[in-house]
Amino acid sequence: MVFENPLLLGAIGAGLAVGIAGLGSGIGAGITGASGAGVLAEDPKQFSKVIVFQALPQTQGLYGFLVAILILFVFKTAPEWAMLAAGASVGLAGLSAIGQGIAAAAGLGAVSEDASIFGRAMVFSVLPETQAIYGLLVSILLLVQVFTGPGAETIAAIGAGLGVGFAGLSGIGQGITAAGAIGATARDTSVMGRGLVLAVMSETFAIFGLLIAILIMLGIMF
Repeated sequence: MVFENPLLLGAIGAGLAVGIAGLGSGIGAGITGASGAGVLAEDPKQFSKVIVFQALPQTQGLYGFLVAILILFVFKTAPEWAMLAAGASVGLAGLSAIGQGIAAAAGLGAVSEDASIFGRAMVFSVLPETQAIYGLLVSILLLVQVFTGPGAETIAAIGAGLGVGFAGLSGIGQGITAAGAIGATARDTSVMGRGLVLAVMSETFAIFGLLIAILIMLGIMF
């Protein structure tokens, strides 16, 4: 049976980690870059700010790359299904970079109009990053075998990886809300707190995914 080969599952996991996360980062950075090009056309002196905002959605790709390297290091020692699940976890959660790119593009546009809003725009733009961090956390826990329950060692690990990975897609919705909140805050800074509340609501679903992933890794239900 093909899935009895642990090296195959590890290779697929490494591919998912760097491939899907890279896809999310590429789209997110492209969205921000398009906004940045427009800003530079108006004022070339804004280049440093364009680079800072465009760098934000690229971190998900770095997370995927790091997990792919880690999988290669534990190729012959980590549980095979854990390697596959780790790749799915950080890869799917890395698609949150699309939402981060949308928020960063809005932040860049607002900062080009009013430099004093830079800090507030960064806060909103960073929010979708947390979903990717959840995916990275679960990936590392699976690979270093912190949890030794049967859920973390067998095919059930896939449930943990897919749970936190797909829930990480909530970062796209969070980025859309954050972009709207940046626009509102640019017009009236007193509404920032309410904007944060709206933006954070999408994060609830990512926390649900993280919770279920941890329960699976603890092997509570097995």
